[in-house]
Amino acid sequence: KCIRGDIRGMRDDGMTYRQIAQDLRRRKHKISASTVRRIIINKGLRAPRRPYAPRSVPVALHPTVKRLVDKIYEEESTRTTNEIIELVEEQTGVKVTRDVVANIREELELNHYRVRYGHSVRIVNQLIRMVYCERMLDSGEQYLTHVFTDETYIQLGKNARTCFVKSRHDATHPAPKHVPKILLWGGISVRGPSPIKILRGKDSIVDSGKYQWILHESYLDWSR
Repeated sequence: KCIRGDIRGMRDDGMTYRQIAQDLRRRKHKISASTVRRIIINKGLRAPRRPYAPRSVPVALHPTVKRLVDKIYEEESTRTTNEIIELVEEQTGVKVTRDVVANIREELELNHYRVRYGHSVRIVNQLIRMVYCERMLDSGEQYLTHVFTDETYIQLGKNARTCFVKSRHDATHPAPKHVPKILLWGGISVRGPSPIKILRGKDSIVDSGKYQWILHESYLDWSR
């Protein structure tokens, strides 16, 4: 009321809407020229926005659903939106929409990042290998006596690409330990592919001795 009285008084003194707004801002009142105009013509201040209350979640249950979503993401940050909807309905009986889940994530300050996994084995840059081979081809190398070999692990486990976390650091997940996995080893040359060696369990841990065993078992007879 005091501000309204001041505004009308300054208007009676001949000040413009812009001048009134500038004078009030100097007094630490956040107000615009359009708001001054609304007050002068008796429309009053704009009604403040109502706090967010999703229609698909009863007001009384919203804090409960919010805490549940926070707990779910804390336990497993790679949950999809559909999984969140199913878990919320299963535990609270409330059917929420995708927009509600997105709004709750925003309230919880959860950010969307790509998942990074720590590796137990150093990954060699494949591009460097490719560039080297292309340069050798340009120099006239035909690889008639070469055999290219490589090995790869296939492991059982979730390999999510995205997650919702509160800090970028949390987006890096540790490499899983003791996960079921197999090792595939094979080679290829101008004559075609070599036999594929499959190792399971503890046998898939390859050291120098195990690698020599693979060469004797799967490479020597084939290369002759």
